[in-house]
Amino acid sequence: MRRDPESAARPIAFQDRLPHNHCFGCGPNNPHGLRVKSYWAGEDQSVANFTPLPHHCAGPKHFVNGGILATLIDCHCVCTAMAAAYLDAGREIGSPPGLHYATARLETGYRRPTPIDAELALQARIVARTETTYVLSCELSARGKTCVSARVEAIRVPESWILAPRA
Repeated sequence: MRRDPESAARPIAFQDRLPHNHCFGCGPNNPHGLRVKSYWAGEDQSVANFTPLPHHCAGPKHFVNGGILATLIDCHCVCTAMAAAYLDAGREIGSPPGLHYATARLETGYRRPTPIDAELALQARIVARTETTYVLSCELSARGKTCVSARVEAIRVPESWILAPRA
């Protein structure tokens, strides 16, 4: 299992170690967000779990909204890319200067409706990396069945991108 020195004794979610994280999907600094929490589960593999709430529903109230599902996958994968970038650089996750990534491409394949009354499991795997890009595959499942398969390309962005004032 891939571990970094900071989290070896007690796992700390990637998102909780990234400063200035106000993301709707994964930011611990966003009180209205989804608060995705990702952890290493093997070499270049990460996991996250999420329990949807009733207001995360699609048109039919017993399924999760597709945009919420895409957000969960996006945040889980991009934060996995950032965590990997820090470790690939031999640094603790979140240490300055920041290594920031953003979504360049998100491809989703919705396989079946995702029940809203089940815990969702996300499993991501890094399938390619360069100095500035990580490509990940991700599966989102409920009750042991794959509901969404995805491929995410995360690209490095400058630290000024994340700290820029709002327009």
